[in-house]
Amino acid sequence: MTLWGAWPAKDGFAYVGDESGRPQPWFQTWDGERRILPVDGAVTRLAWRPDETRLLAVVDVTGGQDYRLAEIDPATGDVEWIAQEPGVRREIGVPYSTASTPYSPDGRLLAYATSARDATCLDVYVRDLATGACTMVLQGDDRYLPVCFSPDSRRLLVLKFHQNTDQDLYACDLATGLVQHLTPHEGPAKYQPGGWNEDGIYLCTTEGRDHLGVALLAPGRPLRWIATPDADIENVVVGPHRVVWALPDDQRTVLCAAPDAAGGPDAPGTRIELPGFASQPFGYDGFVPRFSSAGHLLAQVGAPDRATQFFSVDPDTGRTQQLTRFDEDLPDDLVTPRTVRFTSADGLEITGLLYRPPAATGPVPAVLTIHGGPEWAALPVHDPLIQRLVRAGIAVLAPNVRGSTGRGLAYQRLIYRDWGRGDLADFDAAAHYLRSLPWVDGDRLGVHGMSYGGFAALSCLARLPHHWRAGIAICGPADLETDIRALPPTWSRRVTEWIGDVDDPQDLARLRDASPLTHAAAIRAPLLLAHAEGDTTVAINATEQLHKKLADLGKTVRFIRLSRGHLPDDRDEREELDAAFAQWFHDHLLEP
Repeated sequence: MTLWGAWPAKDGFAYVGDESGRPQPWFQTWDGERRILPVDGAVTRLAWRPDETRLLAVVDVTGGQDYRLAEIDPATGDVEWIAQEPGVRREIGVPYSTASTPYSPDGRLLAYATSARDATCLDVYVRDLATGACTMVLQGDDRYLPVCFSPDSRRLLVLKFHQNTDQDLYACDLATGLVQHLTPHEGPAKYQPGGWNEDGIYLCTTEGRDHLGVALLAPGRPLRWIATPDADIENVVVGPHRVVWALPDDQRTVLCAAPDAAGGPDAPGTRIELPGFASQPFGYDGFVPRFSSAGHLLAQVGAPDRATQFFSVDPDTGRTQQLTRFDEDLPDDLVTPRTVRFTSADGLEITGLLYRPPAATGPVPAVLTIHGGPEWAALPVHDPLIQRLVRAGIAVLAPNVRGSTGRGLAYQRLIYRDWGRGDLADFDAAAHYLRSLPWVDGDRLGVHGMSYGGFAALSCLARLPHHWRAGIAICGPADLETDIRALPPTWSRRVTEWIGDVDDPQDLARLRDASPLTHAAAIRAPLLLAHAEGDTTVAINATEQLHKKLADLGKTVRFIRLSRGHLPDDRDEREELDAAFAQWFHDHLLEP
């Protein structure tokens, strides 16, 4: 089961889970009683009104990412749609993140972004909950997203989300209409707010440095640093009389706190080591811890060898209490990976998570599984497919190649305008690393990935064909030109800097050379493709072309057509896919 996005209330907490088959809102009391609050569509985000009389849900009804907003009455389950025109994308904060607070502290206003005016931009609106009147407070020339209100509800903090590595903050005065630019800077920098209290805005930022540190931003004053470790802080959380940040420590998360809001970079503070990997950078695809009214943190904690659970954490004592008991029927022989390091062709150090079958005798096959994004990371949390492969006797390496998060701004930006070049060298190094292990059979290697990971898997199969005995690519761009032309309109203003310019002949030639479809004839390994008709992030066309080309060439290829969306949101379909993927590698890696 997959769960995320928990939000505490007085009597319990709401979260998104797919226990019913699709992502839906659930409410659990602090005593453990649970109930579903059904809504039509796949829910991506939740947020409570301050008085907890309504629960806001961001819903993908069609699978096309035209997110709609609905408020749910938690007492009756009644659903009121407050923004549901089709074909319009809406966000209540940073996409795929739980780091924003869309309601004003006084409970009168709701902030959201919408592409209604211009499909290539996101404008920011404020809705009066009493009258239903909506007012534009910032007209965008890019993706602008509301983050939170000031404590007095008079100003709205807005994030300009140009790239995952290039952001800016603005304060919108709701009375005067004035918009103040809070973070003028040169070059790329991250500004990821965690909350706004009487001291100012606490945020994670790379301003003037490579790694994300915690700082206090008071409008009109320079940044004041709170914590500046030589590692990326994942997020910062602002609570009553307490500011806490999450710092990764190999395969665990440590919660850190200054003794009070006036602490500095060298001030002694508390450190709480959680029983696993807790938060994810700025909440991407997961969860940022949140303070309950009792002053405890609601944290989502996962590990490779057990299901993800919600915990209550006392930041004063460090005491943790497990609140949920999901999937307790998981096998008891799940494997924990070890962190490994190897060197790419240009000397860059690459890290990864290596899973070794515990009962293997003799050299075993291995699969390279590549995360999506590409600005994301392989994380030490439970992955059913990885564990299924390992239990079948197949080793798995999940690398964090250039472009991955968690290694600093410069490392993350190495993928920009370099898809299929530097990263391909990293995958080649990963294959050589696997071949160097005496307990791995280097002649039985597979490669697998989804989204960008699907592109990476196809690149490996088409441009490093000598390494692989089997491959799987899910919803991956087989042709970069096709992908760029079909990307969501709200990504159009970032794509030239991120991937390339299809209107520049020299750039287009580079993109075509880096595309797996160009080199399809070189693919030797049996290939399983999966893609959805309604994928609005990566169009299915190039995957269909690749399948036809390989079939015409007499290659071993299978194509699974998915039901909807970029990534499967139906739990049963996802489990069926995992079974099909595991069988594919079993047939082509384990069988003689």
